[in-house]
Amino acid sequence: MQRGIKLGLYGLVLAGVIGGTVGWAGEGKSVALEIDGQTRTVHTTASDVSGVLKSAHVSVGAHDIVAPDESAHIRNGGKIVIDRGHLLHLTVDGKTRDVWVNADSVAEALSQLGFGAADAVSVSRAKRLDVGTTDIAITSPKRVVFRVDKRTVVIDSAGPTVEDAAKAAHIFIGPHDRVSAPVHSALKDNQIITIRRVRYAEQTADVPVPFGVTKQNDPSSLAGNESTVSAGQNGVNRVTYQLVYVDGQLSGKVVLSTSVLKAPVNQVDKVGTQQPTVTPANQAQAIAEKMVAARGWDNSQFSCLVSLWSKESGWRTNAANPSGAYGIPQALPGSKMASAGADWQTNAATQITWGLNYIAGVYGTPCAAWAHSQATNWY
Repeated sequence: MQRGIKLGLYGLVLAGVIGGTVGWAGEGKSVALEIDGQTRTVHTTASDVSGVLKSAHVSVGAHDIVAPDESAHIRNGGKIVIDRGHLLHLTVDGKTRDVWVNADSVAEALSQLGFGAADAVSVSRAKRLDVGTTDIAITSPKRVVFRVDKRTVVIDSAGPTVEDAAKAAHIFIGPHDRVSAPVHSALKDNQIITIRRVRYAEQTADVPVPFGVTKQNDPSSLAGNESTVSAGQNGVNRVTYQLVYVDGQLSGKVVLSTSVLKAPVNQVDKVGTQQPTVTPANQAQAIAEKMVAARGWDNSQFSCLVSLWSKESGWRTNAANPSGAYGIPQALPGSKMASAGADWQTNAATQITWGLNYIAGVYGTPCAAWAHSQATNWY
């Protein structure tokens, strides 16, 4: 009896299992579920989209797009498409913002946002958008005008820097070239960039070096006298210059090195330091008085001469004027008196001899010279 009960219960359980299996098979369905382009098949008994997703353990985010709608009825063989929302940390021409897109790849996201193939992108356009935030930097094309090599080049460049734009324009920027904007600076729309070509060269030249003058005191010669003992000779230096050319024009010249080929030889001059002996005025006048008488001029002529040279020099043999006049008669220049004697700088008799000859030759008499001096303040 007990064995019969057990067999009956077993049969009921088995019948329930079989009946349940038949029932599931009768009500179940297969649904294609595509998430970001990846498709799998879900077997479910759910009647709507929401139920299918729940049975497949698929959650839907706030930025995800589900088609058909989660409340829609789903049939066997139906398809549910989910485009996940992806956060982009987007920097466009230096300005950053966060945007959500429902795209599988960078290329599709850029297309959704309205960016074209000409825009430069920091990541591969083929990159798939995964879970998390994707950083993308975009540089839009900018019109740039290059002025270089005596020509103007206009280009639309999406490169972020001046250097990128130059490369796009096939313009080489040399290491020494002068560019109006830093090569690594951000590009600006309608920017005008001037490039000046800089070239360096070297030049060697032999340059004369002027000799100097060495002066030696000569106590045996009167002060103010100078004479050359030995002549100077110029030297020669070999100088190497660095030449700077800007756009083909020489703009700078810098000494790189100097070597001595021939050293200069200084000229040696002797400078007199002996102070002249000054003849007292009364002695000089006594000498003059005898010379005046010897010429047959009377005392009145001598008086005129005393007045004339008292005014001119005070009868001092070393009287010097900034104009170059010198001595008792104030000869201009003083060296004229050398015709009367080599000791013209110190000898009162030599100076008086020259002075009387000058007066006789130009004015005739001392009184005539004195009259002219009074009228014109010179003689």
